[in-house]
Amino acid sequence: MLDHLFLESPWAVMAVCLIVFVVLLLAWRRRRKNVLALLSLIPLALAVGVWALARAVITDREQLIQDTQDLVAATAPLDAAALDRLIDPLATVTGPDGSVWLAAGQLRPRLRSVLNRVSLNSQRTRSVQAIAHDTGWGESTVTVRSDFSGGAPGAPFNTGWRLSWHRGPDTHGTWRVVDIRWLRFQGLEVQRGMMP
Repeated sequence: MLDHLFLESPWAVMAVCLIVFVVLLLAWRRRRKNVLALLSLIPLALAVGVWALARAVITDREQLIQDTQDLVAATAPLDAAALDRLIDPLATVTGPDGSVWLAAGQLRPRLRSVLNRVSLNSQRTRSVQAIAHDTGWGESTVTVRSDFSGGAPGAPFNTGWRLSWHRGPDTHGTWRVVDIRWLRFQGLEVQRGMMP
């Protein structure tokens, strides 16, 4: 909670500091006591400090959100280097119930094959949520809008995914996807036969 308040979304803390600043400044204008003018600088300095801290520090949750967006962007057009950086070589693809649809080592060849067959014009994230644990594990859920050329029926498509991430000594501190769980297609739960 403190990470979110001070590092990710410091606007509430900054607003409180600025309100206190204005109240002290108004009190100084009424009473003309220099101590109030000096005291008013403290919340102003705190507001600036909180803003600077939030800009300087990227939390694990913010990094997972950014990595999730980078992963989606790396598929249209296909950016193999980015995919190699973000997806663990032993990553799996699972269905909504957790059953393995693509085992370790099958994901990258299948992804490249599908993206070479399908004319994917663009993909973008519609929503991303993430949580990072102190244990080096994290999870993000993302809704993706995909536009294909050729006027595929029902296009554009909306899909929902849950990505499991790991960061450890073997990844040199970089978050990498270890499981991709396909949850939804056009608002419906996916079935194994829908896998391209």
